[in-house]
Amino acid sequence: MKQFKLSVLTAIMICMPLLLSSQETKNYQAYWIHEDRVKPGMTDEYEQISKDLVAACKEHKVTETKWLAMSLNDNSYLYVTPVDKMADLDIDGFASLSEKMGKDKVSALFERYNATYDEHGDYIVFLNKELSYMPGGVSQTVEGQNYRTLYYNYVTPENDKGFVESLKKIKGAFEKHNSKMHYRVYKTGFGVMGTYYMIAIAAENEAGGAQLGDENWEIMKDDFGPLLKELSKHTWKTDQKRGWMRADLAYWPAD
Repeated sequence: MKQFKLSVLTAIMICMPLLLSSQETKNYQAYWIHEDRVKPGMTDEYEQISKDLVAACKEHKVTETKWLAMSLNDNSYLYVTPVDKMADLDIDGFASLSEKMGKDKVSALFERYNATYDEHGDYIVFLNKELSYMPGGVSQTVEGQNYRTLYYNYVTPENDKGFVESLKKIKGAFEKHNSKMHYRVYKTGFGVMGTYYMIAIAAENEAGGAQLGDENWEIMKDDFGPLLKELSKHTWKTDQKRGWMRADLAYWPAD
């Protein structure tokens, strides 16, 4: 237990400078991710429970929590909440819901989730605005573009710096060609074993995303191709997931 506490303290100390920098320079934004890995046969029931939770929050005008939602092709669901300081993690986002709806009813609602998955958990990721390419302003939501392609690039501590330098060159190439393909770069933080950079690309749908990628490649392949090879030298594993932003499973009260 003593070692566990020391590990948590170390993780928090690592995360704190990044959380502070998000306030001071606005180059980073931390997000609390809750991930549910849903059983394939329980998808419909799981989504109905999530919709019931959203409806309850709307009915009782819950203001202390909010989240974006995404469903992925591996049947996992991500709930994304911005955080500005570690103390935000201590806030009970459903305290007022329990008070207004009743603690027993809220507990019963959440207990319905138990049969729909075997694994779920929480972790922190950081949006790096400097490495992202969105000329009109960095945002997680893009009107009319709810489809997402997520590229996961796993790096070791010794390769982290080289990977970042390659990402900077890639952004420079996108700026040079005034690319219509925009992307955001996230890096893992507290709660994730190892390190990966996730690059998220938005599109209207799968076909639109593929077309945009093909067009982008034709325009800048002479610059982009060598840089992708350089980037791959700094990774030990890659993965790709696809999914949709789910407004029907999200809760974002008006400010």
